[in-house]
Amino acid sequence: MTVSSLKTGQQYYMEVAADGAAITRTETKNTISVKRGKISPQLAKDFLREIENSEVLSSHNYTENKLVFYKGELLDISAYISGELKRMEAPLNNFGEAFSHAFGEAKKAAAKMPGEDKLKGFLISETLSGTALKEFQIKSARDGVVKIIETYDFQKVAPLISAIKQPHRLIPLESSAQVSEIQDFIARHQLYGFGKIFYLPSTRGIFKCQILGAAK
Repeated sequence: MTVSSLKTGQQYYMEVAADGAAITRTETKNTISVKRGKISPQLAKDFLREIENSEVLSSHNYTENKLVFYKGELLDISAYISGELKRMEAPLNNFGEAFSHAFGEAKKAAAKMPGEDKLKGFLISETLSGTALKEFQIKSARDGVVKIIETYDFQKVAPLISAIKQPHRLIPLESSAQVSEIQDFIARHQLYGFGKIFYLPSTRGIFKCQILGAAK
């Protein structure tokens, strides 16, 4: 899940597993900090329970046009609800007091985890649809055709297949070799992109991928 402050531009990402394993990434205008470790399994359990109980996430009835004039903190959250992966972007205060309390406790515990300075970055993906998909098809097509990459062509690039299987999750890049492997794949297949962003047209869909820093 990612919490974005529209006033300050700060982005806070937190991932928590049922056993308490957690990782956070905080990005401001001038800094990026990453922490990795474990929080109390009970805090993790409480937090995950409140996610499952969230009416906002389970109903998925919050529309984007309601965010136009909102200037507070936005929560972008992905979670499995009754075995189905659901994602929602909505104001943080819409998730209720119980959720906010559980999130706050998990966040305080995560802040005590040790800093992580060995990661080389993160890989994140999102599926293109609607206008974004049409724009990509226009810009990247060669002779009117977008070349599709078969899954077997990138399944050996571990971070890439993980990112495609789990959109919006930050996939840790543990070594420079993993970063180079992704860059070599991009060059070999001449994937459309710019800077740290590239696009992967695959049999699973068309994905916008980005390599994010682990330090600044």
